[in-house]
Formats: sequence, C-alpha cells, structure tokens
Amino acid sequence: MNDSAMLRTTVMQKSVVAITGLVMVLFLIAHLSGNLLVFAGPDAINSYAAGLRDVSALLWTARIVLLASLVLHVYFTVRLRQLSREARPIQYRMQRYEASTFASRTMLISGLVIFSYVAFHLAHFTWGKIYPQYYAATYFLDGRGPVHDVYSMVVRSFQEWWISALYIVAVTFVMIHLVHATQSALQTLGIYHKRYVHSIRKASIALAIVLWVGYVLIPLASLTRILKPLT
Repeated sequence: MNDSAMLRTTVMQKSVVAITGLVMVLFLIAHLSGNLLVFAGPDAINSYAAGLRDVSALLWTARIVLLASLVLHVYFTVRLRQLSREARPIQYRMQRYEASTFASRTMLISGLVIFSYVAFHLAHFTWGKIYPQYYAATYFLDGRGPVHDVYSMVVRSFQEWWISALYIVAVTFVMIHLVHATQSALQTLGIYHKRYVHSIRKASIALAIVLWVGYVLIPLASLTRILKPLT
C-alpha cells in the first residue's frame, strides 16, 4: 500500500471512530433522560419502558445502530493504535506526557473496559441473565395492564452493592473516555477550530461531569434506600 492509500485509510478509520463516538455520546444523553424517570416513580419509568416496546422496530433499529457503532469504534481504535506502532517501531526510551492528558493516554484501556462492561450490562438489564428474579417482576399500569417492572428491577439490582460498584466504576471510565473522545472526534471532523479549543475542552468536561452525576445518582439512591422497591 502506498503512502497516499495509507493516508486515505487512516483518515477513513479516524472518521469512523469519530462518528461512532459521537453516536454513543448522543445515546448516553438520551439514555440518561430515560433512566432518570426512576425518580418520578414506577408509573413514569414503567410507562416509558412499555412505550419503547410499542415501537419495537424503532427500538431494535436503534440498538443495532448503537451496537454496530460500538463494535466499529473499538475495532478501528485498536487498528489505529496498531498502525501507529507500526509506523514507529522504535519506541522512545522515555515517555513524555506534557502535551497529553490522563484521559488521552488511557483511551484504549478505558474503551476496552467499557466494551466489556456493556456486555455485562446487556446480560443484566436487557436479557435478564443476572438476578433473573428481579427481571421477572411485573407492574400493573392503569389502562394498560401488567408490564415489565423496570422500576423494581433497577432498584433491587442496584441495592446489590457489587452491581452498583461495577456500574459506578464503568460510568467513571466512560466519562474519562468521553472527555478526550469528544474533543478528538470534533478535531477529526474539522470542527475543532483553535479559536474554540478552550471552550470545547470546558464543554466536554462539563458534559462528562453532568452525565457522571446523573448516572451515579441512581445506584447511590438505591443503595441508600432513597429509592425503594415496591415490595
């Protein structure tokens, strides 16, 4: 492969990583808005979950797009790291980190940790393989009848300390990853103008903090019994 072809391939791969990363950021925002309905009570979040099942075709399309984005994101991130190492086979004796951050240096590790946790999370809340007795709970909605009791499943699951601990650790990795990933994605897509560098950095950090707090509130509220199961 000549240099020109290699450049086009690298640019393409970086673009895929950027676009899929932004897709997942949008998902994190939308997913949190639904999750926070747990604080509005069982009617609110169970109605929301039942409504998603009413548009199952749209829901599964979104799931497929998200899963494909995750797989492509991880694959091309690893591939780009390999290309970078191949282009510089002789490693520096001393690593210098003045121009980098903790988030940027741990992108690959945090990404792989997140990918592993997503599989566990799906097995738990989507497929009901972890604590199936919580997954099997039902809730009666007025005018609709029995539906899957997402409220009780979430609260009871997060009252298991190890489930909450894993979740909080995973969310922390996600937000560390997000801080650098958002900036990198915008730069790859040509949006990262030097005039707005500091604003974009601050915005990415603020977004990560807001999302971290929102996601972590749910397990903490469950552990401290602020959120209580119905029975």
